[in-house]
Amino acid sequence: PQISSKFLLSDFSPLVRYMYGFDSKNNSFAINPSQPPLLRTLQLFPTVGLQLSRSTQIRFWDENGILYNSAGGGWFVPLDAMVTHSINKHLLFAVGASKPVVQTFQSYDWSIYGKISIRF
Repeated sequence: PQISSKFLLSDFSPLVRYMYGFDSKNNSFAINPSQPPLLRTLQLFPTVGLQLSRSTQIRFWDENGILYNSAGGGWFVPLDAMVTHSINKHLLFAVGASKPVVQTFQSYDWSIYGKISIRF
């Protein structure tokens, strides 16, 4: 039997960043008086791309990553998936959605997004 030269895993591009700044939604004294006024969040994006066809990919944790709120404690772990389709070498369309599976602090309930990418 002939072995296909196609691989399902197209890329793995992890990103880790630490954000420090203001967040009126999660660090408001009216909502939670025990939290400090500054946002301190560790963001993890274990981005994985799987090639479904020559021009179509499904990507996980590309737009919405895993969050750890170091200011007030707690994790926010969403299941984030985006389907991308290249029309040609210059134009790409994508649609995705995200839903939390672990939510010990509030970030969002659902997220639906899309993008158009033009390369030149």
